[in-house]
Amino acid sequence: MKKRGSVTVFIALIFVCIAALICALLESARTSSARLYLQTAGDSAIDSLFSRYHRAMWDNYRIFAFESENDENIGDLMCEYMKPYVKNCGMYRIQNPVVSLNKKISLNDNGGMYLEQEIIDYMKLGTFESVFDGSPDKLWKDIEDAKSMEKITSDYGLSSREAIDVEKALKRLSENIEAQEKIKLKMREALDNKNLGELKRLSDNLKKKLKKVPELVKKYEKKADKMSAKLREIEAKNASNLDKLSESNKAYIEGEIEKFKDYVDKDSERRLEVTALSSQSESMITQLDNLESDIDSLQSTLDEASEDDEGDYSSEIGEGWRRVSDDVYSLGEMKLSCKHGIADEDKEDKLKQLKEMISDGVFSLVIPSNRTVSNKSINTLSLPSNATTGGYTGRNLAERLLIDEYMGKYFADFTDDINTPLSYELEYILNGAGSDRANLESTVLKLLAIREGLNYMHIIRDQDKVQLVTQLAAAISGALCLPQITFIVKFLIIAVWALVESAIDIKGLLSGGKVPIIKSGEDWHTDLDSIFDILSSKDLGNSDDFKRGISYEGYLKMLLYIEDPVKRNFRMMDIMQLDIGVNQKDFLIKDMVYGLDANISCGAKRLFSEISLFSKEFSGLSSGYSMEVRVEKIY
Repeated sequence: MKKRGSVTVFIALIFVCIAALICALLESARTSSARLYLQTAGDSAIDSLFSRYHRAMWDNYRIFAFESENDENIGDLMCEYMKPYVKNCGMYRIQNPVVSLNKKISLNDNGGMYLEQEIIDYMKLGTFESVFDGSPDKLWKDIEDAKSMEKITSDYGLSSREAIDVEKALKRLSENIEAQEKIKLKMREALDNKNLGELKRLSDNLKKKLKKVPELVKKYEKKADKMSAKLREIEAKNASNLDKLSESNKAYIEGEIEKFKDYVDKDSERRLEVTALSSQSESMITQLDNLESDIDSLQSTLDEASEDDEGDYSSEIGEGWRRVSDDVYSLGEMKLSCKHGIADEDKEDKLKQLKEMISDGVFSLVIPSNRTVSNKSINTLSLPSNATTGGYTGRNLAERLLIDEYMGKYFADFTDDINTPLSYELEYILNGAGSDRANLESTVLKLLAIREGLNYMHIIRDQDKVQLVTQLAAAISGALCLPQITFIVKFLIIAVWALVESAIDIKGLLSGGKVPIIKSGEDWHTDLDSIFDILSSKDLGNSDDFKRGISYEGYLKMLLYIEDPVKRNFRMMDIMQLDIGVNQKDFLIKDMVYGLDANISCGAKRLFSEISLFSKEFSGLSSGYSMEVRVEKIY
């Protein structure tokens, strides 16, 4: 029987093709699985890397970040974490993984935006009670209104002192004129007593008074010119602040400004009368020269008559006395008929001294007696704030509030009294100075500006306080002054009263007390009689009765709410670096990694295509190939 092998050959060829197809499909599936395996290994490695978060950053500030000084270190660590996967890869046959970073995100990138995100993510997990009652933006509009009010009233308060200086200059001139009249009365008494020596002495005294008149007039003109220039300067300087005020406050301030302008107009009318006194004094000095000449002539005649008894000098002597008498009674009369002056200069001087004492020395006055100011300082050159980065994007209201509350929770202030590289951390975040003292001083001045404006608005809205101010202004200015000067003194009194109350508020805050944003009568601590006692005692008094309102920390959070976010973020990082650097000397915020984007590539070997039975079928393929996957993660 004849045998044929065609079917067998045909089936064998079919089997070879099918086997090759199956192996190709298996290799393709294995390759895809190997890529997935590599992706799993990479994801596990980056997760393991991110589990190395910096413990002190979390414990102290609830911030997740891992520390890495360079990119090579990150790659080495990820490769180390991938070793178990490489060792146990089985049929996936991956080897020699290499990590290359596409992007590394540090906490200080993009203006500290990633630090903010960490803060927001953490703060969302808890509950907090915001210092803001209602809309913070609305509250800050009221506070900005108060700050604008403070700037305007402070400037016009200084201008009121210029106006008072004008009145004082006029009063000195008026006192000179009154002294002249007293001398002239004595001259007539000396004439009646025929006392030529006394008459000549009095004439000389009167001449001295008259010679001072031009100088006093010039002083007045200088003060008046200074006041006018100051008012123009203040008006131009505060035009923008005036536009920021609410309608009610703007109307009040514009009314007060009109009184200042009215005063300047009235002073222009007085100036004509005052200026004329200089020429009048010169004319009267000439009259006194003639009087002294007639006195000398009469004295000579009297001397001759006493030496020569036979001489008949009676007619000459009579004529001499007549000329002297005519000279005395014909002396001009200097008058200052316009209203002028300040009645109680002592009280007005005390107002000025009080304002200067608090404005110039408020810092020493508000520090509680049981506390000393920290003298700690730092070198800011190596801090994150010296290398700020851009790319910052803003936050919505809720996120801004979360960041604000975080700062109050994790950073200390003056009232906490802690021992860290900088004891006043919130004050540093707000101001950025290199010493505790400088930061606290700047904070006190900012708080003073806010409280002064708010307290000023409280006074002008309280009719009882306005009445007290008006009474004191009337007593200081007096009944004979211009009515406008009473309004100007009133302006000064309110400014000083608000300043004193504000200083006491700040002392209460630094002592751990509370002060409401908008005060009621029950929250007010001073009266117009007691504020003058501060001049002698140099003490703002007891600061215990501050139970209602917002704490010092609350006021700092309000100030930080409107602080430039990039500056704020980097100053927070400054404090973090300083505090953690106490125990870890080489700690740097720039080494704190928040996120990574990396590529992982590795070599791999073929498996099914290398089976010896079919190896010839795949002889065109290399035995090895490379794979690459991308991994990314942020905290």
